[in-house]
Amino acid sequence: MSHLPAHPSLEHLRKQAEHRRRERAVPLHRAQRELAQEYGFASWTRLVRHVQAGTLTGRERALVLADPAALAPLLAAAPAAATNPIAALSPLLTLLRRGLGSRTEVHECAALLLAAGADADSHTVESGGEWRQTALFDAVERRDLTLVRLLLAHGATRDEDAFYHACEQSDLGYLDALYVPGFARMVRHKLDFEDAAGLRWFLDHGVDVNAERCLHWAIGRGRGVEILRMLLDAGADVDLPTGAGDHPGHRPLAIAARCGHLAAYELLRAHGATAELDLVDEAVLAIARGRSTRLPEAPPPVPGVPNNDGSGWLLGQFALLGRTDVVRAMLDAGMAVDTRGWSNFTPLDQAAMHGRAETARLLVERGADLSDCAFDDEGPTPLDCALWGLRNNRATDGDYPGTVAILVAADAPTRHEPPTGDPAVDAILGFA
Repeated sequence: MSHLPAHPSLEHLRKQAEHRRRERAVPLHRAQRELAQEYGFASWTRLVRHVQAGTLTGRERALVLADPAALAPLLAAAPAAATNPIAALSPLLTLLRRGLGSRTEVHECAALLLAAGADADSHTVESGGEWRQTALFDAVERRDLTLVRLLLAHGATRDEDAFYHACEQSDLGYLDALYVPGFARMVRHKLDFEDAAGLRWFLDHGVDVNAERCLHWAIGRGRGVEILRMLLDAGADVDLPTGAGDHPGHRPLAIAARCGHLAAYELLRAHGATAELDLVDEAVLAIARGRSTRLPEAPPPVPGVPNNDGSGWLLGQFALLGRTDVVRAMLDAGMAVDTRGWSNFTPLDQAAMHGRAETARLLVERGADLSDCAFDDEGPTPLDCALWGLRNNRATDGDYPGTVAILVAADAPTRHEPPTGDPAVDAILGFA
């Protein structure tokens, strides 16, 4: 094993990884991971953060490195509730937001802090006072259910934002741990993902699928037939119009047409759904049926597409549905390959998340951005989306090994750490 110098340079490490990439003709993410492992780190991300923590000292260093042996004596000299100089965070929040150690080390440090008096309800106020980012929220963002339970055992208050983000995980233990009566109304966020087991959890907790307009939302988000059938079996009204705040007046059949969701459209018709389609609905439906490529001005029928009052979001919608034929026709008609859709995802992000291998292949061939980050500089790349979807958003008809293979062959980067739990995908990534 190689040893880092006393004062490692991140720029030098990046040059080392790039040299290895060229010398061995391997993807950059693989070269970075190999280099990190040679220095004793599980991933490139952990190596980078370790180097970045090198300028810290004392308690701050112990927290960022999640070093319980170093932290314990320091807590005896200073209260655990004291504000930390790092971005004015409390020690507990510094650990949860910046801690680099293993899960076990983070757990041990958190337990030390809580035993020394740290407030399990530690939080920061965000967006000018609009919401609070709590320690529980941070534990969910770390995807650490043990940490969530530790905070709850020390009196943390279950909050809506932590539960909302728990809906993004496939492990239902997060929902069980963080639920309080009333939170079931957040079922819509679970319907943002292809998670039949997660939807069943909400149905078992008594969510009113009509009051929450679940069928409308699921269609608008491109959910598969299995989830739509679950909602219909739960009593979803196929002719219920949307409410006053949700693009008022649209019935589910019209939403299916406006979204080009042909499978949903045919399913609803088979269940007796009716709706008067306007010219926009008819035009998008014609595209879905392969009869046209003329895009109307078609604002999305459900919210979540930033700054999009036109029809560009439809490219990503057809990508997530795996409609390669329609995506090709839209690209041939002049639509930009990286046109953003729901939650700022590109079409390649959406195709990758749903395991649409052939659609992903087409988008890569047409020059889709492989390094784009969906939300911000810390957002997911297309390969990140595929690996996250494999665990949390797994479409039953998705080809995730095929999708990952296409992206890896194109040298797409990822920040996900091994293993994924899928032997075929791990082998493609070189983790097996």
